[in-house]
Amino acid sequence: MRLIVENRFALLVLVLIGLTALFGVAFATRSVGASPRGAESPATAPVQSALRVCPPPQGDDRAAQAAAFATGPDGESRGGGELSATENTGEAAEVGEPASAGRLWSADTGGSAEHTLVAAEGAAAAGLEVAQTTIGEDGAYATEVRCAEPGISTWFAAPGGTDLEGLRLLLANPDQEAATVNVDVYGADGPVYSDETRGISVGARGRSEVDLTELIQGSRAAVVHVRTNSGRVAASLFADRGGSGRDWVPPTAPPADTHVVPAIPSGSGTKRLVIAAPGDSPVTADVRLYTEDGRAEHDTLTGLSVPPAAGTFLSLEGPLSKKAGTAVVEADGPVVVGVAFSRSGGDDTAYTAAAPPLQGPLHGTAVVPANPEGTRTRLVFGALAQPAAVVVTPVAADGATGEPARVEVGAERTAVADVEAPDGAHALTVRVEGEAPVYAGRVLTHESGGDRATSLQPLQPAPSEVALPAVEDGLTAIVR
Repeated sequence: MRLIVENRFALLVLVLIGLTALFGVAFATRSVGASPRGAESPATAPVQSALRVCPPPQGDDRAAQAAAFATGPDGESRGGGELSATENTGEAAEVGEPASAGRLWSADTGGSAEHTLVAAEGAAAAGLEVAQTTIGEDGAYATEVRCAEPGISTWFAAPGGTDLEGLRLLLANPDQEAATVNVDVYGADGPVYSDETRGISVGARGRSEVDLTELIQGSRAAVVHVRTNSGRVAASLFADRGGSGRDWVPPTAPPADTHVVPAIPSGSGTKRLVIAAPGDSPVTADVRLYTEDGRAEHDTLTGLSVPPAAGTFLSLEGPLSKKAGTAVVEADGPVVVGVAFSRSGGDDTAYTAAAPPLQGPLHGTAVVPANPEGTRTRLVFGALAQPAAVVVTPVAADGATGEPARVEVGAERTAVADVEAPDGAHALTVRVEGEAPVYAGRVLTHESGGDRATSLQPLQPAPSEVALPAVEDGLTAIVR
């Protein structure tokens, strides 16, 4: 033994023999059917757990409702799993009654001053979507917020202007450990911040509110980035212009060179693209707009200059006129984008944001939770290089499905679909046919006394399964 230890060449031979034996055991016990280059097809697993957080409704004399629907692991499940809701407090008071996959869940949240925590397990977590709508009791008023999944980073493309009465950021921590948050705001003149936007502590099962109004006064566009130093939070942004001009600003996609913003509504009024470059270099962006008639041409849509670490806006009402549209933004550097809409002749405002497409077997389905009574839903679809088709199916509260409607979307076109849905509470499922991507959004309207209020929401994929990472044979995997 001493000779072997002192002879480094003999020691090297022993190491090689040991590694060879280890590799042989790993090869012999590898998974049946695995190829040398990994799985022959991507493996998937059903979504087994989901958590969403709805902010407390804003304003008085409003009727608010949180609603959820899960398609189930096979997209057609009826029953299975469990969905329940509680207040996001230490006492965790129950909200509404439990539900299961394939059946509509809803609860009255109009009197709640706390965030609502919606948790789903098993089949009720697969293909889950949760949203909260608020409508007026004595006049036209409509807001909708997609209940957020807690995370460590959230971006918003926010409105600005001197007529903005308030811009409030609501934060909720669903976990048992405290979270610490920083908020970055990019205005027309560059980044702005205050002591109140740094080191914000959000206690366990607690909440915090940050008033951003003074930081964005004088800036007609701003981008807000919520990021945690520790823990995670659910972030929601509420813009207040008074009257019916109040609505939630949906989160937008993180910085990237290319974005697509769906669900720009029809009608006359102000339509502004909000864009910011959060990096240290200036960015030049081009915008393409697609309507029901095809691509809209306008000389203002190319060569938009965005200062570094700052935000700006681009008017869209000229090229869009009164038409609904889908916007594609391509830049030579990372940007964050969204669209602000204000109806002419009133104070009605609404916001939409960049969103991923509905595409493929895993991400080809979206869910629209129930419509409140007295509201109307229109779905806006956008297709880019290829024509596409979607199937919209209403689902009653007990899980019974209505007659599916097929909507065709031409290449480089936007299509608007009026949804014929049954009376009473119901959800909608939206499924893409084929592989062509579709960008989708919902336009919710509430009319009363001759007035109309609008809320916008880009539709996000609601996957019932997730792809598992590929595993390959190799010496690296064995050593690990």
